[in-house]
Amino acid sequence: MERSDRIVRAVGAWFFLIVLAVAAAAVTIALVNKYQYGPETDVREYFRALQDGDGGKALGLLNARVPDSNAALLDGEPLAEAGRHLEDVSVSTVSSDGDRAVVRANYLLDGKAASSEFTLHPAETQWGFFTVWDFDPSTLPTMTVSMPGSTAVDINGASVALPGSARDFAVFYPGIYTGSYSSPMITADATEVAVSDEDARTTMKLTAVPSEQLKQQVARQIHARLDSCASKDSRYPAGCPFSYDFPGRIQGRVSWSITDYPTPRPRLGGPRADQWSLPDAGGTAHIEFTAVDLYDGRTSKVSRDVPFTFSADLEVTGDRATVTPK
Repeated sequence: MERSDRIVRAVGAWFFLIVLAVAAAAVTIALVNKYQYGPETDVREYFRALQDGDGGKALGLLNARVPDSNAALLDGEPLAEAGRHLEDVSVSTVSSDGDRAVVRANYLLDGKAASSEFTLHPAETQWGFFTVWDFDPSTLPTMTVSMPGSTAVDINGASVALPGSARDFAVFYPGIYTGSYSSPMITADATEVAVSDEDARTTMKLTAVPSEQLKQQVARQIHARLDSCASKDSRYPAGCPFSYDFPGRIQGRVSWSITDYPTPRPRLGGPRADQWSLPDAGGTAHIEFTAVDLYDGRTSKVSRDVPFTFSADLEVTGDRATVTPK
């Protein structure tokens, strides 16, 4: 009887150990499933790929289609720069029913709190226990970049072409995209766009302004043109914006000088939105001559300021501006 009791106790102990081992295995499988294979893991990996600038990995993880847009911002430095603004990323499962999981990522994007949600589904099972998840298929967002007056722009450190001064770019989300431009003739201040939604179609519009070199070239040509006009011995200098009507007789030369040069600021706008133009601008010329009285022949000095309006077309090609007076 005593021997039978020992056998029962031994069998019970073995059975308990087996149950404990099975429970431990189940817990281990559950933990591995959650932290190694769970949907949150894929989202964390996706965010790491963004911050590493690994566009190929990010695209594969996201299971996304690239839209019919330029792909220059989807890899390397432009992508890493977009992800550099991501901080304090935390990932949690919002809902899961076994067939679908919604995972939310909370983060700071350029210092501002934001979030994005991702939907995933079970793709396969490895070793009979571990569930592999995939993102639901999606399409990457599109960002439209425009800069009238320019055929190129810098975005996140990459120089990209803008045929027709505008272009659509495929972008990953979330991220910050910063556009700017600097050339000898045109500059544009940095413009920042945040993308955090896969369905959002964002717009980045940069405003081209004339560089100091462009303004100086315009000013030099205006000065040269008006100085040439002022050198003419005539009250009606041909092809010039100023003249002086005097009914009497003049003795000697007519002397012109420019006392106030017009300073039109080059701007975009004309027949085309990307065409540079010069607005009309006012100036002042000064005329001096000796007038002869028609009745008694006496002479007198005439000295007058003559306001005028300067009008011209402007063409900007490469690093050269051409001012053509109208």
